[in-house]
Amino acid sequence: MAAGYYLPNQDAFATARGNAFVATADSAAAVYYNPAGMTQLENPQMQAGVYAIVLGNETNAGGPTTEAKNELQAAPHIYYARPYNDRLSYGFGMNSPFGLGTDWGRDTPFSPVVTEARLLFASATAAMAYKVTDELSIGASVSLNYADLTLEQGLGVSGSYLRFSGDDFGVSGSFGVRWQPHEQHAFGLICATGSSFDLSGKTTTNMLVPDSSSELDFMTPVRIAGGYSYRPAPGWNIEANVEWLDWNALNSLTLHSDTIGGSTRIPFDWKSSFIYELGVSYTTPEGYIFAAGYDLNKNSQPDANFSPGIADADRHWFNLGFGRKGDDYTWMLAYQFGYSNRTVDGATGTNALANGRYEARHSALIFSWQQSF
Repeated sequence: MAAGYYLPNQDAFATARGNAFVATADSAAAVYYNPAGMTQLENPQMQAGVYAIVLGNETNAGGPTTEAKNELQAAPHIYYARPYNDRLSYGFGMNSPFGLGTDWGRDTPFSPVVTEARLLFASATAAMAYKVTDELSIGASVSLNYADLTLEQGLGVSGSYLRFSGDDFGVSGSFGVRWQPHEQHAFGLICATGSSFDLSGKTTTNMLVPDSSSELDFMTPVRIAGGYSYRPAPGWNIEANVEWLDWNALNSLTLHSDTIGGSTRIPFDWKSSFIYELGVSYTTPEGYIFAAGYDLNKNSQPDANFSPGIADADRHWFNLGFGRKGDDYTWMLAYQFGYSNRTVDGATGTNALANGRYEARHSALIFSWQQSF
C-alpha cells in the first residue's frame, strides 16, 4: 500500500504510464480517471480487467526481522461509456479505488500496535460528460461506495488479539474538466470528494471477554489531480500528472464497543500528500502499444502515529506495459514494481514498539480488455 490506503491503479494502460492519464482519458476508463474525457468516444466501449499485487513488507522493529504474510490480492474494474449525441456522453463503472491489507501475524514484538489491517472497498459509479466547445469538455460522476474494514492488534500476551470488523455504505462524487486547445496539447483536471462511513460490526477477542457489537467512523480523502498531455508525433503521448490527497482530514477514529468498556480514540493525524506521475506511450501503425511510466507516492503517515498496518513511505513505482489495438478491441498488460525504505524512530506511546526500519518490495500485474461496439 502507498499514499495511505489509496489504490490508483484502475486501468492497465493508465497504470503502465504511471497513472498519468487525467489529460488523456480517451477510453471507457475515463469514467474513473476524468469523466470529461468520455466526450472523445465515437462509439460505445466496455472495459474489464483486474489488478493483482503481492505486497512484500519487511521490518526489524523490535529486534528480529519480521516479514508480513505474502498473499495475492486482487482488485477488479469494469467500465462502460458511450456517446448519447454529438455533445453528451455517459458511462458507468465498478472498481476498487481504495483497499488492500497487511497481515504481520500475532507474535511480532509490535503486535500491541497492529497484527492485521485490511480494507475491502467497492465503488459503483455513474458519470456524464458534456462537450461545451470542440476544445472544452466537462464531466461529473456520483459513486455509491461500500467499505469493509478489519483491524486487529495484540493484547500483550502471545497469540492474543482484539479484532474489529465492520462495514457501511457511503457516497462520493467528482467533477472533471478536459481542455484540448491543439491536437498535440491537452490538459485535464478532476476533483473528487471524500466519503464518510459509520462502520457497524463486531469486536472479538480471545481473552475471555464477551464479543460485542461495535461502531467505528471511517473516511476516504478528497482527491484533486491535474495533468498535461503532449503528443509530439503520431502514435506518441507523453503525460505528467500531480495528485493531491487530503489525508490531513484523517485526524482520529473513534471505536465504540462494550468489549473495550465504551469508546476509545484511535489516533491517525496523517498529513496531506502528493503523487507525482509521468508516463509515455507509443502505438505503432500496426496497432501494437508500448508504454512506460514512473510515479512517486509521497508518505502521508507521520512517525508519531506510525502503524505497520499501513506502513506508508515515500514509495517509487516503475511501470511497463504492452498491448494490441485491433479494429474493435484493445488489450493491455502492465507490470508494476514498487519499493521503499523507511526508518521510523519517532513513534510514541504503544506505537513506539513499531520503531524500526521498514522495507517494501511490491510486484503487480494488471490486465484490461476493451471492446468497442
